[in-house]
Amino acid sequence: MKRSFQFCFFILVLLALLTSSCNLPLGKATPVSTVSPVQQPTAAPATTIPTQTSSPLPVALATVTPAPPTATATQISHSTVPGDPTYLSDQVVSDCNTGARVVAGTNQIVTSGCDYWNREWLERPADGPTGAYVPALDIVWGMAGKTDPWIFLKLKVNNLSKIPDGFKAGFELDDDLDSRGEFLLLATKLTSTTWSTDGVQVWQDKNGDVGGSQAFLYDQNTSDGYETKLFDSGVGSDADLAWARISPKDANNIEFAFKSSLLSNPKVFGWWAWTGLANLAPDKFEIVDHEQDASAWNLDNSCSWIFGQKPKEGQLANLCVVVKPTATPTLVPTNAPTTVVTSCPILIRRCRVGWAWSQAACACVQLPTPTLIPPPR
Repeated sequence: MKRSFQFCFFILVLLALLTSSCNLPLGKATPVSTVSPVQQPTAAPATTIPTQTSSPLPVALATVTPAPPTATATQISHSTVPGDPTYLSDQVVSDCNTGARVVAGTNQIVTSGCDYWNREWLERPADGPTGAYVPALDIVWGMAGKTDPWIFLKLKVNNLSKIPDGFKAGFELDDDLDSRGEFLLLATKLTSTTWSTDGVQVWQDKNGDVGGSQAFLYDQNTSDGYETKLFDSGVGSDADLAWARISPKDANNIEFAFKSSLLSNPKVFGWWAWTGLANLAPDKFEIVDHEQDASAWNLDNSCSWIFGQKPKEGQLANLCVVVKPTATPTLVPTNAPTTVVTSCPILIRRCRVGWAWSQAACACVQLPTPTLIPPPR
């Protein structure tokens, strides 16, 4: 009996041990030595990577791209600065002084005789026919000169003491004398009397569509204007390419200097001046093809002239009027040499508006009333 009881107790203890072993975790029962070295590296990522990639990346990392450095952060290093400019006496063009033709007691300006929309000879330094006159936009004359390696251009306005917002001044350069500009110089931020590249731009019409088939004519060509920017405030292949300033000698004069290497033929080229506000934009040339006559105001330009060559009548579509006065011979004694002596050399004379050439005085003399510039031929 006692032996039977011991046997039963032994069976119960064995069953209890077997039952408790079934509740142990299976992972603990597997010896570590049974996992091969190749399986161990892949087992860890299997339990950790899904929890990391299942949530989205932070917005700042997923969508935000660092901004590229701006042009203002670029350090401009200049090696050549223009000196004192030189101008040539035969490189002068005159323009209507609209400030002298404002109707007394009103804002109305007189444009007749000076403004020809269909020829893009514009005299509109105002908001409109009865709008406010803007003296800073009123070109009076322009000049050109050269001292290697620089070509100098200058324009005089009626009054530059109050420069309006968005004011621009510049020149078109005709490199091949086809009446179409190949390059456009523009300047803004004109505050200094020392040479600066700030606000100075040089544009090029590489595809040659400025003016279309009929330069300076209102034919509504779909030109993209001066589409290629070569220089912007010192940024370009040559940091010294172009400069501008307010003349230290006359506060109403704006001066430009650019390297002659810009032009394929710097010895002979056409040039003419511009002033304007927002509508004086590189992509809007020619102006008459992109604007409407009734709404195109706050603009002024000069007629054109040729550097390095005596202009011929009609050589450029907007060439300044060329006046060839007839020499007046003077009386000479009967015993004098047979060579005719004249009181003044026969030269091309161009006088500003309100002045006329006097052969007797050998100079431009002021007229009692302003004269009007005849229309281009």
